[in-house]
Amino acid sequence: MTYIECCELFLKYVDVERRLSKCTSSTYNKALRVFGDYLAQQGIDVIESVTSSTIQYFIMKLKKDGKEIASINLHISAIKSLYKFLILKDYVRKDPTISIQSLRKRKKLPGYFKTDELEFLLNQKPQERDTNHEERDQFVSVRDKAIIELFYATGIRVAELVGLDLDRYYPDEGTIRVIGKGNKERIVPIGEIALNSISEYMVFRNKMAAPNEHALFINERGGRTSVRNVSYRLKIYAQTHDFNSHIHPHKLRHSFATVMLQNSHNIRAVQELLGHSQLTSTQIYTHTDILTLSKEYDRTHPRDRIEKKLKSHEKDQE
Repeated sequence: MTYIECCELFLKYVDVERRLSKCTSSTYNKALRVFGDYLAQQGIDVIESVTSSTIQYFIMKLKKDGKEIASINLHISAIKSLYKFLILKDYVRKDPTISIQSLRKRKKLPGYFKTDELEFLLNQKPQERDTNHEERDQFVSVRDKAIIELFYATGIRVAELVGLDLDRYYPDEGTIRVIGKGNKERIVPIGEIALNSISEYMVFRNKMAAPNEHALFINERGGRTSVRNVSYRLKIYAQTHDFNSHIHPHKLRHSFATVMLQNSHNIRAVQELLGHSQLTSTQIYTHTDILTLSKEYDRTHPRDRIEKKLKSHEKDQE
């Protein structure tokens, strides 16, 4: 059976039996056509002649042509789906895609605020407006500042902040009890400045909360605030204080992780604070600047210290 015949049967299967969207069918068609053009260039017509090496060389060609990883993975996925169908229908006995894996995307370093940027923002006083809703407006401003302070002081996720209840906030101990991913609990310490901001917010919260509302952070109507509302309010807070960067909850989490790693160099402790189950999730934050790393290397590496002593001794002998 030829490769083209196999593709025609597969695309009919996708449209008729699987009833996948036209967009998906079109994507498969384009990707398989590109692979078919490559096979034709290699003089391969029969499907049984395609080997694992054939597909690997095709992937290498896509890389050489400057294709993005996402585009290459799309082609790999289409070829794998084709062979899954061919095996299912007994058109072929061997699957050359078994050893073929999708390419790993390069993880971008997470964006984070510099210390002076956040200091500028956090040192702003809550806005007081002379309006008919003065108390409500002041509540919103004080609450937003408390939220930013808590994000930066703890590195918690926005969903974790929204889910905080009053009985998980321990101001006397300076901690919060967070329910993270997989319903895992962890105790996270809070700095004094953040505690003071939350304390100021609590004066308004206790007045405006709906009856029997247990949420620590509430919206203007007195109910639990939402992830969407928090993200929106942080955007407004930045605009109000002429901050030239969008404040996203996860960017504040990145900023917390970055400053903690730069100052403590204790990745395990930061892993616990962030609630990461895998250390690899925390390692992406280890983008400490090269100057800091160089100084730390010079200070701690035993061989480097020996080399410096020898050079110093040689100079003394001159």
